[in-house]
Amino acid sequence: MLSEFLKKNIQSQAGYIQANGYGYGQVEPNHLSAQATKEVYAQLPAKKEIEILENGQFVKYDYANEVVDFDGPGEWMLVFNEIKLYRDNQIDAEFAMLKDNYQARVYSPFGGDRDGNPDTVWEKQSRYYNGVDADGNDSITLGDKTYKYDDVTAAPDMYELHYNEDPFHIESLYKEKMMPENGSSMVPRVLKTHVGDIFTTNMIADETVALKDELSPRAADGILSKSGDGSIVWQVVKIYTMPDHQPGVKLMRIK
Repeated sequence: MLSEFLKKNIQSQAGYIQANGYGYGQVEPNHLSAQATKEVYAQLPAKKEIEILENGQFVKYDYANEVVDFDGPGEWMLVFNEIKLYRDNQIDAEFAMLKDNYQARVYSPFGGDRDGNPDTVWEKQSRYYNGVDADGNDSITLGDKTYKYDDVTAAPDMYELHYNEDPFHIESLYKEKMMPENGSSMVPRVLKTHVGDIFTTNMIADETVALKDELSPRAADGILSKSGDGSIVWQVVKIYTMPDHQPGVKLMRIK
C-alpha cells in the first residue's frame, strides 16, 4: 500500500506523524489571515544548516541576516509552501522542502569538474566508488578544506527504477561554489499569523494531543509542541483528520 511505501521511504520530523500517520507534515488553511492580508513572505533562503522544512513548521524571518532560521528576532511564521508534485498519483504528504533538492550538484559517475585528464583529482575520484583512489587515499585536500571521496547526496529519487542501487549520486566542488554564503537556494514561503487564525495540521512534535492542549513552536526546530517556547500559542480545538484522512488536529491561535 502507498502508506506503507511512504512510511518506509519518508521520515517526518514530527512525532505525531511518526506515531499516527505517514509522509511529511501538511497544512489545511481553514482560516488564515494571510490569505486576505497578503502577509506572505518568500524572499529569504533557509539558513544553510537547515536540512528540511515541512509544511506546518514555524520559522523566523531574519531579514537582517538575510536568512530564514529558528533563532532570529521577530515572530514565528508558518511554513506553507506551494506543493509541487510532478508524478501521477503523488499526494500532499510526499512534499517537503529538502535542502539537497535545492543545491547545484552533478549526477554523474564522472564527477563535476572533468577536464579530460585521467590523472587529475576529480577524474581519479570519479573512477573509484569504494571511497578510495588508486593510491589508497579516501580524501583530497584542496586549499584549506578536505573533501571525502565517498561524499554523496541524500537518498536518490525513490520513484526511479532501482533507486536504491544507484551508486552515481556524486558531489563535486560545483555544489559548494553555487551555495550562497549565508544560506542555500531553498526559499520557503512563510505566512504571518494572527490571534484567531485557524488551520489543520499533523505537524506536531508530540505523539499524542488532546482537546484544549496548547502548543507553541520549539526553539530548536519550529515544530509545534506542548513544551514549546510559549511566544505564540495555538489551542487544539478539534481532534480531526487531514484531507487525505490521516489523523490531524484543528488549531486556533489564542496568543
